Amino acid sequence: MGYKSKGEKEYTICCPEIVIELLIDDSGECASEYGGMVIRVLKPDKFPWENVFKTLLKLNHEIYVDEREGILTIISKPKID
Repeated sequence: MGYKSKGEKEYTICCPEIVIELLIDDSGECASEYGGMVIRVLKPDKFPWENVFKTLLKLNHEIYVDEREGILTIISKPKID
């Protein structure tokens, strides 16, 4: 399983946090938490919303959006099958 970026390079999803970090660049911050991720959206107009949500869904994560300390925050966790 891999992920193709705009440059058509394929990244193996051994560490989903790295893939998300590559997607969001400087438009946000990403950290692993309890098997899921917490993504802070620092530049909403530059943030790749669709790509981030699609990537998290491909990882079979549930996705929540919240506001923490005035910053939009995406929280994901693996789905329980």
